Order: sequence, then structure tokens, then C-alpha cells
Amino acid sequence: MNLDPSKEIDYYWFSGTGNTLTVVRRMKDEFEKNGFTVNLKPIEKSDPADIDCGKTIGFGIPVAEQGTYPFIWDFIKGLPECSGTRAFFVDTMMAYSGGIIGPVGKILKRKGYILTGAREIKMPHNFFVRSSGSGKNSEKLNKGLAAAEKFAAELVKGNPVWRDLPVYSDIMSSFSRAEFTWKFFRRFIPLKVDHDICTRCRLCEKLCPVDNWTLNTEKNRMEWRSECVFCMRCFSYCPVNAIHYGSKKNLQYNPLKASDFLS
Repeated sequence: MNLDPSKEIDYYWFSGTGNTLTVVRRMKDEFEKNGFTVNLKPIEKSDPADIDCGKTIGFGIPVAEQGTYPFIWDFIKGLPECSGTRAFFVDTMMAYSGGIIGPVGKILKRKGYILTGAREIKMPHNFFVRSSGSGKNSEKLNKGLAAAEKFAAELVKGNPVWRDLPVYSDIMSSFSRAEFTWKFFRRFIPLKVDHDICTRCRLCEKLCPVDNWTLNTEKNRMEWRSECVFCMRCFSYCPVNAIHYGSKKNLQYNPLKASDFLS
């Protein structure tokens, strides 16, 4: 089933370092070439209860731990019932997911949405990056954007599918849905601040989707709390590279500007 050009598209997205937003923007351009009106809506700033069932609904998210981040699962589970509302889905990943397309599709179907298509798109690696890999990143980025454009064109024509691997995808998604997974990361590879370098610009606080950073006014330093989901925004866009995790040899990956997440 193709998308209805008489209906606006509300495209809900989250992007950690910028891969997903880059894909979402390319798809928006392709939709608009075909006469659609597209509204981009950041998931972390949106209430799922406010979704307009009279529009086409899109979702663009990154893969994390074979599924996605807990607050995105909460957003999808909190969607209203929308009988007959068309929905499409895209995720970005380094290599493989296994636990996102099927489970999301099941949630949407139970709520009455019509699944018009889902696609996974490989993008440059953004976690534990040890070399710039600019040439390979550029090639992978271009391929990813071409795939995004093609997917949008297929949605307009009504060609895409929404595949699922029953049971397997549910098992794979359980890792990203479990709080234990994120507690493990927070315990063994916490984000840290070099307070001698940090300028207290508080950009990390503004960028964080789960309000994990705060300025300790008594000590005059930024503090990392206990809700982090390792989306890597703060690390990737710190203007003085004062945030690190694991080894300080891990490099920033930032295909966009910090302002792209704040507008």
C-alpha cells in the first residue's frame, strides 16, 4: 500500500550522533519532491499521546543493543490506538539489528496502524571509534542516503514490505528492553568529564534526551547521573572534547552540527 499524498506526514525521529537524522532528512526531501508535506518531530520532545491519527506517521530511530533505547520503546508503547493510520519505519545501524522491525510492527498492528513499509539502513560506525576512516565513512554515508531516498520513493509507489522473524526478533529485542543491559553499560563504561578542559557550556545537558547531565553549582562542574542510554550525543558534540568513555582514544563521530538537534 502506498502513502496517501492527501495526508501530511508526521515523521518522528531520534538520532544520537546524527546518522538517523541524516537519513530522515533525505527521506523528507524525497517525499516533498513528490508533493507531500512532512513535519519532522523529535521523539524526545514529543508526547506519543498527541499523535494525530489523521496523518501518515513515520518513525526514524537508531539501533541500540539489537533493538533501540528504552525511552523510544516507551514512546512506541505509549502511542494511541489509530485504526487505519498508515505508518512506516526506518532504522539506522552499523551492521545488524534483529530485534526492532518485528517487535515495533507488532505494537503498531495491535494499535490499529497499517504497516506500509520498514527498512534498515547501514551507516558509519559511531561507537568505540578508534580511527577517522573518513574515506570509508563517506562511502558508507552516501550508500545509506541513497538507500533512504530509494525507500522513500518505494513508499510513495507502494512497493516496500515490513518483514519480521517471529520469536527470534522478540528474543533479540529483549536485550534493549531490559534495564540490566543499560545498568551494565553505566557501570563498566561510564561517561566521564575532564573538568580541567570542560568550559561548563552545558551543551551536553541541552543535547541529552534523558536529562542525564546536570551542573553541580557548588562544585562548578558537570555531573553524569544514572539514566544514560549511551546515545553518544554529548560525547560526539562536546566542542572541547571534554567527555570520554572507556579509553580516551575513542574518537568523536559527528556528521551534523549540535544545533541540528536543538532547533
